[in-house]
Amino acid sequence: MKRYFIFLTSVVIAAVSIMGCSAVYKGPLSDHFDGDRFYHHEKDYTSGELLKWMATMNPAKWPEWIEDARHPIPPARVTSAGLRVTHINHATMLIQVDGMNILTDPIWSERSSMVSWAGPKRVRAAGVALAELPPIDIILISHNHYDHLDLPTLKAITKNHNPKIFVGLGVGSLLADNQILNVTEMDWWQEAILDQRGGKVVFVPARHNSGRGVLDKNKTLWGGFVIESSVGNIYFAGDTGYGEFLSKIKAKYDSFVLAMLFIGHYEPRWMMESHHMNPDDAVKLHQYLNVKTSIGMHFATFGGHNDEKVDAHEKDLAVALDKYQVPKSDFLVLGFGAGKAIP
Repeated sequence: MKRYFIFLTSVVIAAVSIMGCSAVYKGPLSDHFDGDRFYHHEKDYTSGELLKWMATMNPAKWPEWIEDARHPIPPARVTSAGLRVTHINHATMLIQVDGMNILTDPIWSERSSMVSWAGPKRVRAAGVALAELPPIDIILISHNHYDHLDLPTLKAITKNHNPKIFVGLGVGSLLADNQILNVTEMDWWQEAILDQRGGKVVFVPARHNSGRGVLDKNKTLWGGFVIESSVGNIYFAGDTGYGEFLSKIKAKYDSFVLAMLFIGHYEPRWMMESHHMNPDDAVKLHQYLNVKTSIGMHFATFGGHNDEKVDAHEKDLAVALDKYQVPKSDFLVLGFGAGKAIP
């Protein structure tokens, strides 16, 4: 009965989402855009595999609610040669560097869904309240899935902070339709200046996909971001599986002072491997990209469709760190709302 309810709910949301598809992107052909859809050159899941997963998923029981310890609110700015990162929730990270406050994939909504009554529901509050945020200068959005592009959150932040927003190709029209402006669309490897204080951001490939409805899969571009700052390169991977595309990132950047890497929502592997790293992949990537400090993200926030337990990432990450002989101090899992000054 539980599986049937989950499957039925998924089908209903999918049916509703047909009307919520993103606008179609029109642009020149490239090695990852065929004139209709974006693509990458590695294995992705098929429509049949998606339906099989929806019908057979057996989510682990998560707590109804987790009350986290409170942490000091982030400082207004980090200036000079400092770098600080705060784990807020899911893939929402606050990066403070070169006097700028940069927010990634912000979500404060109760559900990561197109409807308020169904879909993945949060089991804990965001580690920093919206009202406690410092002035937000920049928002980086990796792709348009509901748990990474949350319109209610973006509307609230843009109303109070008016940040610059960087997104993949095709995503800007959705934001414009919702009166969210000051948006720059980016193709893979495109560069942009962050603001007058300096710094540069580069949109880099990822092994993932996009879509907010049934009919718009890969109609907009997804990716990660590299921030080229005065203290070194910073990598926000967004959602991604491990893949050959990483060799291109390694070829351009010889090292990273900080990386924020995906370590949750990775089971079952037959379905998730093509677009979600697990902790083993993340630690392997930490070494491969020569990262000084990595921070785990995208775990234990939204429940209801996860085949791993709420704390599975902790055990699996510990196993991976031991396997690859990476010190725990080099790959951190911060509490929700916890901040860390990066040496």
